[in-house]
Amino acid sequence: MAAWKDGEEKEKAIESAQESFAFLEKLIQGKKYFSGEDEIGYLDLALGWIPLCLEIVEEVGGMKLIDAEKFPSLLEWAHNFAEIPLIKERFPPRDALANYFHKIVGLMRSKK
Repeated sequence: MAAWKDGEEKEKAIESAQESFAFLEKLIQGKKYFSGEDEIGYLDLALGWIPLCLEIVEEVGGMKLIDAEKFPSLLEWAHNFAEIPLIKERFPPRDALANYFHKIVGLMRSKK
């Protein structure tokens, strides 16, 4: 929601998202994957949008949600997850996804 909000609403949405990412950061610390094993598990799959979409959402929304200083383990997990061949092969093209998010954010902003 932070991508299409403005002002104080945007700041609150960013803060809420960062609180959620802080929770995930604690869960992943010291592990390669959320399962705690060297294999991906259900939570890794459920959160698999992070390495794919987060950078695009930040770009489209003109904000920064995750940085390496606050969330090093989460970013390392995102990199590890995105490099799994089976996952990497199924990610949609970045340009197509960026176009999609631009349309969604534009639509949501127009409804304000």
